[in-house]
Amino acid sequence: MKKILLACNLTALLILLFGCKSKPSHYLVGKWNMVVGQQVMMFNADSTMLWAFNDNVVADTFKLKYKLDETKTPVQIDLYDFKSGILKDKILVGILDHFSPDSILIDFNPIEQWSQADSARPKEFNMEEKRVLGKIR
Repeated sequence: MKKILLACNLTALLILLFGCKSKPSHYLVGKWNMVVGQQVMMFNADSTMLWAFNDNVVADTFKLKYKLDETKTPVQIDLYDFKSGILKDKILVGILDHFSPDSILIDFNPIEQWSQADSARPKEFNMEEKRVLGKIR
């Protein structure tokens, strides 16, 4: 009887390890269009992203990295590893509100070093600086 129980437990463990589907993508993964302005943010599951600008001020695409911390209120999001443009070597520390399956609200402040993140990060959404993004399906 013990051998049968052990075999069942091992089978269940193997099914859990090899038979389960991968973790579903995080809600942020995908393309998001800035409601005002010609900008698209494409978040990848590996914490990389593309940020494309196509307006009167700048037309460029930046490949960078992001960090998301949902344990904080409001949710914290940081964009970093800018290799060119006006944000070269800068870090954007921000907050995010996921207020529907198809829309998010973001607000950022630029910093030079990670040690400035806590003091520079927005504490609440600035009515003039916040940006609404809609999910592109």
